[in-house]
Amino acid sequence: MKTILSLTFFMLTIFMANAQDVLTLKNGTQMNVFVSEVTPTLIKFKKTTDGPSYTMNLTDVKMVMYSDGTKDEFGVAPKVENKKPDNLADDLLSPSKRYGGPRVGVTFLEAGTSRDRIAEAFNRGDITPWISQFGWQFETRIFTLDNGACGLVEFVPMIGGLEQGLFLPSASGILGFRTRSGVELGVGPNLSLSGVGLVMAAGASFKIGKVTFPINVVFSPSIRKTTAPSKEYDPITGNYIDVPGVTTTSGFRLSLVIGFNSRKS
Repeated sequence: MKTILSLTFFMLTIFMANAQDVLTLKNGTQMNVFVSEVTPTLIKFKKTTDGPSYTMNLTDVKMVMYSDGTKDEFGVAPKVENKKPDNLADDLLSPSKRYGGPRVGVTFLEAGTSRDRIAEAFNRGDITPWISQFGWQFETRIFTLDNGACGLVEFVPMIGGLEQGLFLPSASGILGFRTRSGVELGVGPNLSLSGVGLVMAAGASFKIGKVTFPINVVFSPSIRKTTAPSKEYDPITGNYIDVPGVTTTSGFRLSLVIGFNSRKS
């Protein structure tokens, strides 16, 4: 009787062993287990039918051979890359890069001392308020944010008035900010024959491939000046008379400028 029981127990043990699943790890280790669940990232199993449950990452598992003869093989879990949107992938948004391109536009000169000074310099009674502009923009991106917006510094020398036989050089230095969508704002100093002033620029850039096409509106406000009152000697009466201060305005300038940019380095 004891022999029969021992033989029965031995047969059950062999059967239970054969009924287990074989778990093969990436390092070559094999384990006899009872697999209860397989998820996209984890595998759950028990070492004995009434034992505790264990959990293991699928990245550590090479294969599971089930007791019914079927098997599952597992590769390396795909790595998720933090990709930027396609419209930010090009190097036009890279920081510390230089870009440049030609500019052409038209400027309206309001009546004022600036226009009078230009007319006087070229011995003209007056000049047409609309003048052409030709120049070049030098741009450097100083930083780029994760969302694609960037800060930039621009230097824009221009020559205006060629269609009227004038030679009107000017230069602007602009500190600006451009959003991911291409909308940009900037402000900076301007130097021209009419003097030193302030320029404010706004516009948008449209990108085709690796070339950017900007369209900008540039405004330079009118400067108001008032001279101090003074006294002037009158040789007829021999007295000093009061001369009031004189107020003048330079006249604003409004420009529409277009062009394109390409990478320089």
